[in-house]
Amino acid sequence: MQQGLEEGLYQQVATYAEGGAFSEAEKLAAETAERFCWDHEAMMSDEDYWARMKEHFTDQQILELITLIGYCVGIGRTLAILDIANDCPINQTPDPAEDPSHYVHG
Repeated sequence: MQQGLEEGLYQQVATYAEGGAFSEAEKLAAETAERFCWDHEAMMSDEDYWARMKEHFTDQQILELITLIGYCVGIGRTLAILDIANDCPINQTPDPAEDPSHYVHG
């Protein structure tokens, strides 16, 4: 994805866990973002999740990924509170508390 996200691939982001459009590392990064947003505290004690993270990412990469996700969540919430740049509708993925089967572990 060096040159950005192509339209066809962008359309598959909401269903990243299904099919073969994304690598296992990309799926795990997307899962990390969702989990960070919905229930970050549950991430801390999920040994299976951390084992999968260690398979695909170094400690430095994990730190950078989670820091970037935190930054993006914070900026997104700031923009929402201030009602800034709200021209792009967001299709949210299901709340995993309502549908825990949403996370597909490859």
